[in-house]
Amino acid sequence: MVTAFLIFFALVLEYVYDPISNMKDTAILDSSFLKFKNYLKNYKLEKSYIYLSFPIVIFLIFNILDYLLYNLLHPLFSFLLSLAVLVYCLKPNEFNLKLEHLKFAIESKIDLDSSNRFKYILYADKNDQLDSIINNIFYNSIRNIFSVIFTFLLLGPAGSLSYIILDNFIYGEQLKVDQKSKKLLKFLVSIVEYIPIRICAFTFAMVANFEQCLKQWKTVKNNKDIYSENINITNSVGFASFEEIKDKNENVSLEKIIYSQSMIARSLLAWLSIVGFLIITGVFV
Repeated sequence: MVTAFLIFFALVLEYVYDPISNMKDTAILDSSFLKFKNYLKNYKLEKSYIYLSFPIVIFLIFNILDYLLYNLLHPLFSFLLSLAVLVYCLKPNEFNLKLEHLKFAIESKIDLDSSNRFKYILYADKNDQLDSIINNIFYNSIRNIFSVIFTFLLLGPAGSLSYIILDNFIYGEQLKVDQKSKKLLKFLVSIVEYIPIRICAFTFAMVANFEQCLKQWKTVKNNKDIYSENINITNSVGFASFEEIKDKNENVSLEKIIYSQSMIARSLLAWLSIVGFLIITGVFV
């Protein structure tokens, strides 16, 4: 039941206390990594090894600290530590706020380049283009919500934090990662996201037009690059039934965002229902 309480309290804090969404930037991760990198600079390691070793070290440190708090002090301190990490990693409300900001920018005709509000959370390969940002909404929901829950269920809060660190290496604006290391990091992240992305694609189909989404899924060609394949599957299935419901008299960009918000919210409820069932049946404790 600890798993259920952690997820429940994390979501309650996220949605009830809005200022939390403004506190969860990546500055603490960036500064911690830079100190870690400076510490290892005398060992003359390859850059990719440094990037890979940082989330592993954080994972080990967290688990050791959690063990000490649980056994030497009180389980409550362990619970609070896990809750703090999960609240930091899980970003459903922050993600939704970014979409609201995006809708406001479209309605007000604000130049997206003039604001950093859409970077990282709503990352796109061409994040200066509105279409690119909108078309990647479903994949960005995986990064900020569903993969975090998946890694939490498998590896606990330390797993979620390690995933966020890898994600920050790829999409963060402050750390400049070389292309060779980023390619390796994308491959590792694509392996981690492989299962949650396909679960999400199935969930998107369940809460929308199942036949249309399944048909679109089958048309997505297998790609040797798993990272690109994951993105294509998520976004293609997510928007598969959009053409059937959109009102052509309205702004298509706004419609896409509203449609995406509805799909993601319903999918999150489906995920939580499944997680709740697995907890009740004893799969997760």
